[in-house]
Amino acid sequence: MNSKEKYKNLPSTNSVFDEEYTVYKSQFIGLDDKPCNIKCVLCDEKFVLPEKEKELLSHLFKEHRLVIGDVWNIASLKSYIHYWSVKFKEEPLTKFCTTMLMNCTPSGEPSKNEKYYLLSDCISEDKTLRDEIHQAKLEWVLSEQATERTDTNFKRGCMFCRTEFFGLRITYIKHLAQKHNLYLGKPDNLVFIDEFLDKIQTSIENLICIYCEKLFKDRTALKEHMRKKLHKRINPHNKEYDKFYINNYLEPGKSWRHKQITCNENDVVGDQSSENEDEDTWSDWNDEGTGISCLFCSYSNKHFHLILVHMKTEHDFDFKIASKDLTFYQKVKIVNYVRRQIYLEQCVFCGMKMDNVLEHMKEQNHFKIPIQKVWDQPEYYFPMHENESFLYNLDVSSTSDEESDIENITEAIENTCISHFL
Repeated sequence: MNSKEKYKNLPSTNSVFDEEYTVYKSQFIGLDDKPCNIKCVLCDEKFVLPEKEKELLSHLFKEHRLVIGDVWNIASLKSYIHYWSVKFKEEPLTKFCTTMLMNCTPSGEPSKNEKYYLLSDCISEDKTLRDEIHQAKLEWVLSEQATERTDTNFKRGCMFCRTEFFGLRITYIKHLAQKHNLYLGKPDNLVFIDEFLDKIQTSIENLICIYCEKLFKDRTALKEHMRKKLHKRINPHNKEYDKFYINNYLEPGKSWRHKQITCNENDVVGDQSSENEDEDTWSDWNDEGTGISCLFCSYSNKHFHLILVHMKTEHDFDFKIASKDLTFYQKVKIVNYVRRQIYLEQCVFCGMKMDNVLEHMKEQNHFKIPIQKVWDQPEYYFPMHENESFLYNLDVSSTSDEESDIENITEAIENTCISHFL
């Protein structure tokens, strides 16, 4: 069964597109993560995805003034780009995008009423596309898992004791847990097991701990470290392993970490809901109860000044001092720059990428803003998240007429689903 037939009968989330549904699904190329050359949606320049995703997004903004909203929520950017490249050849950009007016060029030069385009799930066709790409990817991943479960051609030597295994993969997974105390998770939650095992074995052979990723001088030292530190397991905060767990494909843009945070927040809210029900309802109405998140960690609080105190005491980062003498617009860029760096697990100051980026920033005293040319870029006009409550509170310290004008523009960007600047 080819991919077109496989996804032909998946239920559509929007009946408007039912007539073209088969064609719609045929656009879903590259659901896997294998490197693939993809053309820009608006020109012939090519980018290798997923490796060059950042370069592609930068190209779209600088060359075509196009911004793709919530990219991290797209299950397959390759499929998404391919679909819209076909659509944009048939219809003008303005039919599918929100048009925004801003007072600068992509290079940052002041200029009145410059047009930019936002492609997001505020448009019904885009939302349908994202939902169906997610559904198609989930179906594909589950199909891969089903094949792995029943495939009896598996053959592999144990990475620790060199025992040879033939038949089902689950036999080897159980052996690693029972004989070597290496826990990879519940077998029913695993997928792409061969690639998963290759990644772990490569680390072991290169004398790298699979949990903390420290390098050791010999295999004996590595084994002793992993035994004493209980590091014979996968670091749940290492995003490189997310692709090997089914629960990370269930909801668009939400890994198990998001679900865990949501559950914890719901538990806290549940404990307080009965006595504060009336107050909570009113705070929802006036938005005063909206949680504000720390720029660096998961801590949140509805009071902005407590967030500032937290960042100063826990991260040695004084936002007021760091943003002193900056315009409102520049403060917005600072916030969006920091959010993006932390999301990409890159140091805010030096740009180094690592799993324990906060630990690195603490040890190197890198909880500080880099030189202006790094963050003062047009791409940081746009928030990383919808309803970025940190930005809503920046006007507390804004006083100039210039900043007030810019604030209005920023609010318009954040609410493009409601107010379209045409």
